[in-house]
Amino acid sequence: MTNKQKKEVVIPKVLEKLKLQNCKVIFANLTDEGFGTSITIDASEGSIRTKISDWVKANNIGKETPGVAKFKEYTPEDSEVVTIQYSFKINDFTKFMGLEGLSKDDLGYGAVIDLVANPFPYDNKFGKGISSSLSAVLIKEKGKTGSDADMEDLLSDIEQPEETVEPIDAFK
Repeated sequence: MTNKQKKEVVIPKVLEKLKLQNCKVIFANLTDEGFGTSITIDASEGSIRTKISDWVKANNIGKETPGVAKFKEYTPEDSEVVTIQYSFKINDFTKFMGLEGLSKDDLGYGAVIDLVANPFPYDNKFGKGISSSLSAVLIKEKGKTGSDADMEDLLSDIEQPEETVEPIDAFK
């Protein structure tokens, strides 16, 4: 196939959204430094991986291989455990909300989120096809950082004043 020939992109009549709950965040890239913004989740759990794969296939999402989910495998140097990861794009309209005072600043390694992602067709100078992005992210638990552990260490050194409790005479 030459550059002038284009593969025909099949766009489903009905595009389906994806809703995932209790996803562990691996990485949250919230600042665009030339590669866009995204949230990468741990998709090692079979049910999460299956939901993503089925959703990508049903909506024919993707550029190089439409309908095939692009999972990444990662093995830390100090471990033999392979983590399977999937990245979702963030757009300017993605809504974030945190429970119990949590915010986007709490999205870090280990944070727990629920998410909704939506596919959308595109046809521009870069090509034609179906892409996807997050429309809503609910932050349920904060990601733990080294700074959190250090703060707990500092707070544990502070002596709490003992409270004195005066007895109450109920008969007065």
